[in-house]
Amino acid sequence: MKRLFTGLKEGSITSLEVRQVVSMMPQPLFVKDAASRVVMMNPACEAMWGVRFEDIAGHDGAGLFPPEQLSLHHQYDRMAFDRGETVVEEVPLWHAGLQETRLMLTYKHPLYDAGGQPYLLIGSSLDITERQRKETALADALLLSQQIAGERQDATENQHRRLASSMRDNLAQNLVALKLDIAMLHARTGATQPLLHERAVQALATLDASIDAVRNIINELHPATLELGLSAAIEWQLQQMARRQGLQCALRVLDDRAVLSQQTISALFHIVQTGLEYLSTSAQRLQVELSLCPSQLAIVLGSDRHPGASYPAEAAALNAMRQRLGALGGTLTVSVGAGTSLHIICKAERL
Repeated sequence: MKRLFTGLKEGSITSLEVRQVVSMMPQPLFVKDAASRVVMMNPACEAMWGVRFEDIAGHDGAGLFPPEQLSLHHQYDRMAFDRGETVVEEVPLWHAGLQETRLMLTYKHPLYDAGGQPYLLIGSSLDITERQRKETALADALLLSQQIAGERQDATENQHRRLASSMRDNLAQNLVALKLDIAMLHARTGATQPLLHERAVQALATLDASIDAVRNIINELHPATLELGLSAAIEWQLQQMARRQGLQCALRVLDDRAVLSQQTISALFHIVQTGLEYLSTSAQRLQVELSLCPSQLAIVLGSDRHPGASYPAEAAALNAMRQRLGALGGTLTVSVGAGTSLHIICKAERL
């Protein structure tokens, strides 16, 4: 609704008194006419804009501010009159005293004459330059932190890959060769050397346990299936959880066209692995849905797990996922309904 300006009634506060009240206000205030000419400004606004009222009174600021800034300010003036409501905008304004452009949060409220025509624009300004700088600095610091975390994670993944490869090529193969030698000794002793035969049996059992332990460590560091892609690695992880924990696991691949680096595949796999371990607590069923499009990766991890008490270890798992995803420019959303679901989204251009 357009608010009409009817002037001051007899016996009411005078125009001079209005100016005096406005001048004492600590909040920067200004008044413009329908042509965007400044007709009133208090000292607080003079200080914030870096101009004296006597230098701008009666005109729109041409020559005092850059043309492109004035054009934007006048555009919002017309918008306020056209809409008939308060318009709030963030606009740049050159401050001659500081010799820099400041960012202003400006409120403009229109008034109309008895004929319904634009009459005055009542406005106030708030300098939010420092706030914007702090927000920008915080965003830059967060981005840098994510980049450092990503680089650290990449270095860790590379180290894990090298360790796993070294263990697979050396330790695991040496253990298998040793097992073959002891197996031959076991076969040749038999009844002729029962004590040595029994020790060979014990050694074989120890070697089998050692080989299994080494394989588990290798898979924890860098599963060989990662070389086959993210889908294959997640399918392998689900098979392991089904075998070890007796869970009902299912994988649904909606799209698998995204081309990902080995580092990205490894990082996403460990994120999914952490999520599956989180969801497997008190669950009987796990399901994973992959939509690996060239433009966006969407991974949904679901289970029939019902939310219970919040344990520090579970909160730490979700926090670890968010930190790893932050390094990839991704997000994690937790939804709870009949079960619990984790929604992972990553933009492909950040990978």
